[in-house]
Amino acid sequence: METALITGSSTGIGQSVALHLARNGFQVFATMRNPEAGKDLLTIASDEGIEIMVLQLDVNDVDSCNSCVSEVMSRAGQIDVLVNNAGIGGGGAVEETPIEVFRDLFETNVFGALQMMQLVLPGMRERRHGTIVNVTSVAGRVASPSMGAYVGSKFALDSITEVLAAEVYRFGIRVALIEPGVVLTPIFTKRDERVTSSEESPYREFSERIGHHFATKLQNPAMPEDVAQVILDAITTDTPKLRYLVGTDAETLMSARQKISDEEWIAMGREMTLEKFSEIQSQMGIDLS
Repeated sequence: METALITGSSTGIGQSVALHLARNGFQVFATMRNPEAGKDLLTIASDEGIEIMVLQLDVNDVDSCNSCVSEVMSRAGQIDVLVNNAGIGGGGAVEETPIEVFRDLFETNVFGALQMMQLVLPGMRERRHGTIVNVTSVAGRVASPSMGAYVGSKFALDSITEVLAAEVYRFGIRVALIEPGVVLTPIFTKRDERVTSSEESPYREFSERIGHHFATKLQNPAMPEDVAQVILDAITTDTPKLRYLVGTDAETLMSARQKISDEEWIAMGREMTLEKFSEIQSQMGIDLS
């Protein structure tokens, strides 16, 4: 039985991944900042007759990371799979987003994942076996206005992960990037009050565009279970890839972005009505349904 350590498991994608891997024969350690938040996860696991162990982990705290990994090692002897799912969102124009918001997003979304990778890699390298799965976003490949801090953190994790994949290839370690589009998770109910965009903001149009996009996609979003299945496939397939897009919106957005130049993409920042912007997106083949 392989052992999987999953970060950010209290709700949403992390919770679904913990359940899905446990159902498929993995020994699962589901981690979260507050273990009390794992009650629902443990209840579901108990009802289904599967075992999941909940541990405390704050990826922003070095001591917490060390303690968590040590606890898993003492109980299981090794870590075969690390799923870095813990992450936070945040939006706003680059000029209007406080620097501390950028720092907070990078601290969790980049340095938290990096800390966990560095802790599990020595054991995986010595055994010449293991899988690291980093949950990023299609926003880690397509830069959209009004999401600078979030996009920047996801681009950073994406590039670090690609570098790592090449570095550990010779040691038999599998590395995968999971890149969902809009997924129905609690991240959309969490708003950073430090980021404000007034009616007078010169960037107001961009927040309206991204708000329209999310509102439209949340009418028929991908589900956390969809991401969990892709993660299981990435771990177990005989033909592994580096990147896995999840959701039709992620696939169509990525396809459309690859067909136009950087200059054409940047020019989408010109002034236009929301209706005209939606029309252009449709012409580009970006899924708006």
